[in-house]
Amino acid sequence: MKKIRKVLLFLILSLLSFTFLYSSVNAAALAVNGVDVIYANPGEDCMTEVTISWHSSSASSKLTYTLASDKNYENATVIEATGVYDETSFIYYDVCKFYKCKVELKGLQADTNYIYKVSCGNITSREHKFKTAGTGDFTFGYMSDIHAVDYDNLDLGMTAVKKLQTVQTLINKSKKVSGDLSFMLTTGDEVWRGSQYSNWLEWSKNQYTTATEDYLWAGAPGNHEYYTQTTSSVWNYYPDKYASNPSAIYSDPDYFYNTYFNAVKAVPQNGPDGIPSSYWFLYNNVLFICIDSMQSSEYAKLSVLRAWFEETVQKNEGKYQYIIAYQHYPWYDFQTGEDKYAYRWNDLFDKYGVDLALSGHMHGYLRTKQLYNGAVSDDELKGTYYVVSPQIGDRPKDITAYNNKDLIQTWESTKKYTDYSAMSTISVTKESITYKLIDVDGTVKDEFTIKAKRAYTLNKDLKEEASKSITISSNENAISANMDPNMTLYIKNIQLVANNTIVKSCDPATKKVSSLTLPNLEKNKVYDLKLKITYIDDSQVVKEMKIATGEKFNLLDNVKLRVDGSMKLEWSAKENPSKYNILVNGEVVSTVEGNSTSYTFTQNVDASTKYAIQALNASNEVIFMKELTYNYYGDCNIDGKIDDKDVDALLDLIVAGHKFSEGETKLLDNNGDNIVDVGDAFRLLSCANKTVDKVIDNTYLVIIVDEDGNILTTENVKEGEDVKFVAPTISGKTFVAYSLSEKYVTCDMVLVAIYK
Repeated sequence: MKKIRKVLLFLILSLLSFTFLYSSVNAAALAVNGVDVIYANPGEDCMTEVTISWHSSSASSKLTYTLASDKNYENATVIEATGVYDETSFIYYDVCKFYKCKVELKGLQADTNYIYKVSCGNITSREHKFKTAGTGDFTFGYMSDIHAVDYDNLDLGMTAVKKLQTVQTLINKSKKVSGDLSFMLTTGDEVWRGSQYSNWLEWSKNQYTTATEDYLWAGAPGNHEYYTQTTSSVWNYYPDKYASNPSAIYSDPDYFYNTYFNAVKAVPQNGPDGIPSSYWFLYNNVLFICIDSMQSSEYAKLSVLRAWFEETVQKNEGKYQYIIAYQHYPWYDFQTGEDKYAYRWNDLFDKYGVDLALSGHMHGYLRTKQLYNGAVSDDELKGTYYVVSPQIGDRPKDITAYNNKDLIQTWESTKKYTDYSAMSTISVTKESITYKLIDVDGTVKDEFTIKAKRAYTLNKDLKEEASKSITISSNENAISANMDPNMTLYIKNIQLVANNTIVKSCDPATKKVSSLTLPNLEKNKVYDLKLKITYIDDSQVVKEMKIATGEKFNLLDNVKLRVDGSMKLEWSAKENPSKYNILVNGEVVSTVEGNSTSYTFTQNVDASTKYAIQALNASNEVIFMKELTYNYYGDCNIDGKIDDKDVDALLDLIVAGHKFSEGETKLLDNNGDNIVDVGDAFRLLSCANKTVDKVIDNTYLVIIVDEDGNILTTENVKEGEDVKFVAPTISGKTFVAYSLSEKYVTCDMVLVAIYK
């Protein structure tokens, strides 16, 4: 009976304590002062995409961002944002209502440092930073289990302030050991209680750490991100709703939304349905896959996550060299060595060649040998290294058993250290991944290297984009290749060869050059030119063409092909040459007088036909030459209009298995996916009898550079329109001409402004 009374007394006291705690802290309402909880989140492809998220005190706020070199924000972009009001996420402990804002930045420059600020009303944040992905080597930081909290009456081993200071110390020491860090990755438990808004605000205390200000932040949810203040369960979606019937949680789809994590982060929305806290992103040559391990354990969503994992790896095939998977719960139990989560994933990790699997939760450091099929791999090109990250000065633990000790390479108790804290740096090259565990003294506690299983390959789309950005032009005695400066990082070498004898090359990726010139050529001569492109993955492409030098540089304007009953070539000239040669597929088919402005073809032509016009002087020397193809999008039967007949003709070609040439693809790929298929036919069907600008509405970037490759100005030009640049004024110089005689825009292009 005494025992029963003791139990009842304990329950009553517990209930009173709980009631007091809940009633007192529930009254702690917090307010966002202008803007706060600011993160640079990864975009799906971090080479050009980053998402900035923040909380604001009113619906309207704005993001201002620019290149880090633009220190005074003179060329900054300002984006107005309308927030989504949130009054339900933080209602149990630190009550807070706010507007959640996010801006998805796209079209960023690769391998580039950016700075940004957010503002609401008259309040502007401190400056924040992020760096986009590129194609070279990089290093990122990795930590876990920080448990940021704003008070000290918890047995967490460190004061609230010291936790943040330790994070900053570790980052500073890691940079000294491994160099600059491109971004930060965490495997969960960034805060003590996800429901406690003040915990998230800790990361804004920049007098102690600037970690979230200085880096792109790729976080994973841990169990503490799910915790409410009033329970140690993970019932963070209306916890009282399940108090009388806990099993009902598993049939409620709303429950699986990770409320607190998703209220403060804006990770890529490419996870499985209903689990937006699992996501993936590409950074340089690595595919990162974040797994919400709470969903694969307590929530019985393992099969959904496994299916999504396979789909993610498969659809990104060819875009990555390495795969790094990360989650909060440990692959192997740090204390016992027990296989906690590896067995749920290792068959897929083996199948798809996951290189590194990161985790946390256990407050101790463990890493396995290279494992394949549940055993130590005897092939360095097969298998995964599994890591459990240590904590930031928080409840160190002892090793209590030695299960699977043959699989584990390094396993050290953190209990013997005071305030044990460490983070890791992971350096990625085309040859290997190097992992270093670094403590607060800057000592490297562990280090290992993973050899690359796959050869480095550059994405096919990037290759095509880079090669299309190269424009070939000539003047009276030189031929030049000019490329978009943003594309230089993808090309190892460009070589120009004229008439198989005159050779010159440059190395854009290493020397950051975007132009190449063959000087001192003969005037009024047609050259057989080869453009040899070597990409950074050592693959190559060779393009061959004819191009003429001449005294009448920039002689013709607006050279166009159109159909008016028959195929017609039209042009305008600044001054009349002696005569013109008209060529079809490299053969002269007619010669017309120098005062002519058009020519109608009598030959049978199709979408792959190549046309050219040569201007000749009185001595029959070629002083200008232009090659072109017909490009009235979707006009399959080349009758000058878009109608049902084009749909029928295109479907006939597709059904017959016709192999489309480069010219045909340019003409018929009206949905812009670089292939001609049924999708283009359906697009034509929906656009039949409409004018061409309704069929496709491309806008291209035209960049004007000087002869040293410096950008003078840029303009967005709609396809089919002429560039309307006014040549920039340069003190002491006189503008002569642009490098291209053709200013009719059909692609992104670079024009060189030539001055005396």
